[in-house]
Amino acid sequence: MSLRPDGVYRCDKCGTDVGNGGVRDAAIVSDLDPDALGEVRVLHLCRKARTGAPGGCVGAVFGPATLADYIAKKKAK
Repeated sequence: MSLRPDGVYRCDKCGTDVGNGGVRDAAIVSDLDPDALGEVRVLHLCRKARTGAPGGCVGAVFGPATLADYIAKKKAK
């Protein structure tokens, strides 16, 4: 949910308007920017449930298969 030039915060996956970009409304992911060597890009993914995405974009990107090791470690505690 990056602040866009039009002054609106939007999810970086689906473009949904997410209000003021509150941290509880998004998962924040950092990655290396493929277009700018060595620079970090910060991406925001919405959590708002909607048709076809009950967990928002976070649920679509970070499902059980993606987080398998993380989930296994939590269950082992």
